[in-house]
Amino acid sequence: MGTPHVFLRIFLMAQLLMHPVLSLGQQVENVPQAFDALGSEPEVLLINNKIKVPHRNGHFQGVQLINKNGTEKLLVSGSSRSKAYVLQIDLTTLNSETLITLMKDPYRHAGGIQVSKPYLIVGIEDNIIKTTSKVGLYNYQNNSLAKAQPGITINREGEVKRHTAGATGLLAMEEGYLAIVANWDSRNWDFYHVEPENGKQELLYSFEAPQDWGSYQSINLIKDSSAIYALGFYKKDMVGTADLILVSKLGSFDPIMEKISSKTFNCKNGVDFNSAVGLQVDQKGKLHIWGTQADPAKVIAINKFSQP
Repeated sequence: MGTPHVFLRIFLMAQLLMHPVLSLGQQVENVPQAFDALGSEPEVLLINNKIKVPHRNGHFQGVQLINKNGTEKLLVSGSSRSKAYVLQIDLTTLNSETLITLMKDPYRHAGGIQVSKPYLIVGIEDNIIKTTSKVGLYNYQNNSLAKAQPGITINREGEVKRHTAGATGLLAMEEGYLAIVANWDSRNWDFYHVEPENGKQELLYSFEAPQDWGSYQSINLIKDSSAIYALGFYKKDMVGTADLILVSKLGSFDPIMEKISSKTFNCKNGVDFNSAVGLQVDQKGKLHIWGTQADPAKVIAINKFSQP
């Protein structure tokens, strides 16, 4: 287990005690209640895809919903033999729109993602040598994502699998963002404080996951007025599964990292939680889970699980 950095204690204690309820997205009234209320049966959307999406030696990795110019769109990250990318889907027309190449070989594996307005966090790794990764925050509201120009990049390098970046999460704070980067099979979780506007980044805390935790393909952060949580997504016994993990109470940051609940989801039309999945909080403060299939095709199935 890691030791909390003093900066994180001071930073979160000051910001979260002074501003216990923030209207910055990714916040619901009560996270455990919202999680428990999620329906296990999905709304199914079928996307018409005419884009040639690379998938050899790779697959879809993460899903996030954004609102751009008044239109809801899905961002789906993916990996392949030659490049890491994001596929953008228009939910009004139910058509794929564009393929954005983020990085090329050897950084060919874009993992699980999360949006925290106006940024998308993506971990991109060399999934063959498994010793390096780059975690980028891309502004999706201007041309930074379209141009594959991250506002800030966290460079990671070290022993095999330890410094990969298969799952990432991002949570807006009063100043900057709390980011999480999980490595190969999410065995280690690194927390960072990042400020993309001025290039600041700092590793705050490292955590070694218990062996009985899932090999999460996506990890997203969420909060309510009293605590910060993470949702870890994976497939267990051929069923979509999410674990709810208590990260820390608000106030002085004392990492708890306790799995407090699990929930299964009946995926339809080939949607796979071992591939692309992610959470969304809507404007009414309701929680939703989006998932898709492993491989691109002419028709791409989307599942949406919602809190009523």
